[in-house]
Amino acid sequence: MTEPVVEQIMANIRDRMEVAFDNVHRSTRIATWQPKDWSLHVYQQSLESAPDVSCPGNPPAQGWLLTAVVAGIVKPSDNETIAVDTFRNRMGAEIIAAATDADNWHSWGGLALNTTLGNVEPYIEETGGTSGVMVRFAITFRTDENDPYTVRI
Repeated sequence: MTEPVVEQIMANIRDRMEVAFDNVHRSTRIATWQPKDWSLHVYQQSLESAPDVSCPGNPPAQGWLLTAVVAGIVKPSDNETIAVDTFRNRMGAEIIAAATDADNWHSWGGLALNTTLGNVEPYIEETGGTSGVMVRFAITFRTDENDPYTVRI
């Protein structure tokens, strides 16, 4: 079955992360993975209409802005003397390097018009502790207005 363009982009992000990291996960209804040191959680935040990249036609093209997040988990040893920020900075840099390690990296295999690197922020555990870093990507793409499965460039 063909997936919607937004899902194809999210799968492409996961695939690119899997080249550089061994433990890359996406959310499922029931968690099937445990957060471990140097593992990634790839997930989608908002999918918003982007009228500035929509265009007329038959059918018209619908512009979209997807916010995708790659969260890197760092869990150094309790005996580690290196600052936790150092581990988070390294993880953030590795996520960005993995995402941009492709020709025309910003198009995610021809699915998107552009990608902008967003904020790099602390990743907060459910218990409130800081356990890594989140890298946000703002991805602009278009589909047929009446067919979210068809890419429009």
